[in-house]
Amino acid sequence: MMSTRKDLGAKSFYKATMGRKLFIASFFGLFIGLVAGLLGVGGGEFRLPVLICLLGFSVAIAAAANLIIGILTVTVGLTTRLLAGVFDPGSISLIIAMSIGSIFGAYWGAALAGKVKEKYLKYAVGVLLTVLGLKMIHGALVLEPAGGLMAGCSIEMLAFGAVLGLLIGIVCGSLGVAGGELRIPPLMYLFGQSIKFAGTTSLAVSIPAVAAGALKHRRMGHVSRDVIYTCVAMGIPSVIGAYVGASLVLVAGETFLKMLLGVILLLAMVRIIKP
Repeated sequence: MMSTRKDLGAKSFYKATMGRKLFIASFFGLFIGLVAGLLGVGGGEFRLPVLICLLGFSVAIAAAANLIIGILTVTVGLTTRLLAGVFDPGSISLIIAMSIGSIFGAYWGAALAGKVKEKYLKYAVGVLLTVLGLKMIHGALVLEPAGGLMAGCSIEMLAFGAVLGLLIGIVCGSLGVAGGELRIPPLMYLFGQSIKFAGTTSLAVSIPAVAAGALKHRRMGHVSRDVIYTCVAMGIPSVIGAYVGASLVLVAGETFLKMLLGVILLLAMVRIIKP
């Protein structure tokens, strides 16, 4: 009788714990989806602290869940932006070049996820988020000249875009992020796109990269039942948030978007590297 009660208690505790985790996933999924849709990112860098610190996933498992959820939010965000006309037709060649590099990079990065120590992955993304976050805040506070170092469409630009896509793709696959937070600053400062158009370009590149990384993680056995439950609980609210956020892009100011992105990047950095 005693063992039966103990078993029932353990089972009810597990259900309560799992239920609480699914609630946390849903709550943050809605908020992160809203911000992701507004900025034109997949939201992976924002979800990582939740998946690792609040839901208790390892970096590799969190990466798998992150990529699956990212497919949903990126697709909805891109579709909504295209329907709203937030797109530069001249960026199609750059999207193709970056996508090719991103596919290979994401697949390779996912393969490295289980081979590199977690603390090194956390420190690496922490440094990236810090640099990019400070750059975004600086861009919001200081009037920066328009244009980029490689604006236009040339063989050199496309080759550089492919290499950049490869490098960011490796980060995407290993950490399970869509990479928009890493991709948007170069699109702005190197290729001369506004933050709104850069967000749309980044989302278009993210889809094949995220899909390649998710496929590799699945083959590596990182997609368990708990991961699927979490993806559903976080993914559905994320899609709703991404749609609402992407619908608000046209009324949001450039300075506000830069500041918002910069602050969120720094907050995500603090939460990820915190022991």
